[in-house]
Amino acid sequence: MLIYYDTSLQRFNMVSLVLIWLFFTGFFVVAYFKKDISFIDVGWGPAFSWLFFSFALTSFNQLGWLQYLVAALVFAWSLRLAIYLHGRNKKKGVDPRYQELSKDWKGHYWINAYFRVYMVQMLLCLIVAAPIIVVMLSSESAIDLISIIGGIIAISGLVTESVADSQMATFQKMTPKPGKFCRIGLWKYSRHPNYFGEIVFWFGVAIVALSAQHGYLGLIGPVFLTFLLLKVSGVPMLENKYKNHPEWPAYESQTRVLVPFPR
Repeated sequence: MLIYYDTSLQRFNMVSLVLIWLFFTGFFVVAYFKKDISFIDVGWGPAFSWLFFSFALTSFNQLGWLQYLVAALVFAWSLRLAIYLHGRNKKKGVDPRYQELSKDWKGHYWINAYFRVYMVQMLLCLIVAAPIIVVMLSSESAIDLISIIGGIIAISGLVTESVADSQMATFQKMTPKPGKFCRIGLWKYSRHPNYFGEIVFWFGVAIVALSAQHGYLGLIGPVFLTFLLLKVSGVPMLENKYKNHPEWPAYESQTRVLVPFPR
């Protein structure tokens, strides 16, 4: 069993990583011709589906219901996110976050973009996708109570994220003037309900992965994602943007950072 597991891992290292690299490099090439570095956002969701697909092609393990459950969850999440971000970015153009990120770059802009954005995103994807990798490396393929509970949690997170994004889109249509804070639906109670849904989704997938061999390693993904969103690129970046807004103190005191629940 150990040899069987190690052989799959070796094939993943040699072939799947190349396929994943080709995916991100392909998106970089498209971004180069579009002159839009933020095009990577559209590829973030599909990257996880591609990771699953590339590993399925190279794994010796036979796919079972456990793998199919993870595939269904990840495919649904990635498709929704890709459609949403494509529609959002098409209206906004180049994301200001990337303009801010690149202003201090020295040297060739697109070389910096490739290594500092696209290759970094690839690395982040591999870490967040830990539960997917664990499930695909495992010879266990049966669904049990733990994986069912994890699936329910993941679906609830996906629904929460979808509702939050839909409510924000509705608010932006109703309030074309920038500088106003969304206070409808989930946004009435949380400043980042979409991030909350994202975190819940990936913890759900990680709980599904607990049914696999070494499933506890899958928890690395959502824990790392939570750290990123709360401490690095998500909440801090957005809230720093609005900290000098005159309505910010009141808005901050009336809503929670993450969990959509009344104060």
